[in-house]
Amino acid sequence: MPQHLVSPEEFLTRLEGCFSDPSSSSSVWLTHKRLTHQEGAVQMEDEQNEDGPEYEVLIRCTQGDNKFSAKIPASSLSTFHSTYGSLLKSSFAPLMRKRDKKKEKLRVEKLAKKRREVYVDVEVGQAGKRGKGRRQRQRKIKAQKKKEVDRERIESQPSAQKSGGES
Repeated sequence: MPQHLVSPEEFLTRLEGCFSDPSSSSSVWLTHKRLTHQEGAVQMEDEQNEDGPEYEVLIRCTQGDNKFSAKIPASSLSTFHSTYGSLLKSSFAPLMRKRDKKKEKLRVEKLAKKRREVYVDVEVGQAGKRGKGRRQRQRKIKAQKKKEVDRERIESQPSAQKSGGES
């Protein structure tokens, strides 16, 4: 089927039909493109020139053999995009997976517990020069050093975030 040029309102209506059609399982492809073609030679104006010409936007939808497009004038682009965005949100909302808030809460609690444990020192104690007691003491010393490194990392994070936000 050849591509059809339709009005922006008709485009949105047809696009809604593409999303709501349960019999179609094919993908919907949407493309946006700024139109710069004019009669005669194609010439790009300087982008920094604010008084330059405003270009139309070509938006295309392809779903299997069904192809249609619309030219949106630059003056009505913001209203078209707001309607287009709400259409996409309403079409995709039922397909989105819900957030599992219970898992998020458990993860946050686990992180908070781990941060609290960082500030509890490991009791090293005294042990002999050889054998099981020495190995236990060495593991405890190593765990204490790791906690000290973690404390420094945690304490340096908020200051790094504050200085990064001010810039």
